[in-house]
Amino acid sequence: MKRLAILAIACASHILPARASDAEQLAAMVNAWRAAPATCQGRQRPAVPVLAPHRLLSQLALRPGTILLAALDQAGYDPEVADAVSVEGPGEARAAFDALRETYCATLGSTRYRDIGAHKAGNEWTIVLAAPAPNPVLLLPDAASAAQEVLDATNAARAVGRQCGDTWMAAAPPVAWNARLAAAALAHSEDMAQQSYFSHVDRRRQEAPQRVEAQGYSWRNVAENISRGQNSAQEAVNGWINSPGHCHNLMNPRFTEMGAGLAIHQARHPTAYWTQVFGTPR
Repeated sequence: MKRLAILAIACASHILPARASDAEQLAAMVNAWRAAPATCQGRQRPAVPVLAPHRLLSQLALRPGTILLAALDQAGYDPEVADAVSVEGPGEARAAFDALRETYCATLGSTRYRDIGAHKAGNEWTIVLAAPAPNPVLLLPDAASAAQEVLDATNAARAVGRQCGDTWMAAAPPVAWNARLAAAALAHSEDMAQQSYFSHVDRRRQEAPQRVEAQGYSWRNVAENISRGQNSAQEAVNGWINSPGHCHNLMNPRFTEMGAGLAIHQARHPTAYWTQVFGTPR
């Protein structure tokens, strides 16, 4: 799932026109400092990757009382992590950098970020550091390949005994792929993605048993796991393993067949929806 870390207490009001080579110099100084070994809080750190200057980050005018995340979102930047640091008083970029480095060296040297923007308003200097949220459209394979990856990761997990909440689940035999269960799983992922909801109960008030029956699957046992926001099949399976109820479904030896489906909600912030359905045929 998306993780957000907002360290700096600053907030934003609106986007201002780009100005100031002073601000660009400040961002360049941060990158030069990152590119070489340096001392931070009394400890030596190695060189870290430089950050890409980002126009939207440099245009944020920070004001007290607004949340950084909301300002970035309004500006059209979807962050996985974002921080802002500022200093007031220095008259030129070098002095501003020295003051920011002294107080915020750990933030300025963090490897969590990919982009940087700097802004100067009067004698107030602000640096925004961020990394964009992963885009599942770019990261994930086609739906069929992703579903096969879910099957492979699931069978790898079933091969090892594990604790599912308060219950120890012994290793279980692999499950076989079933096209009807896969069709039910894909249909549910697509429905959730298209209609922007997340539930085992769909908009027709049907649950997994009704959905697999609609695909012509005659079942003795059936169970469903769903997840949202993971950007790989392994990440989705890991999430299920770490959730007791989902883990119990995944490790249950009664299930002999499985299908999986992936769909992506195509919007300003794309989101992956995952469904896996387990079954034992009648």
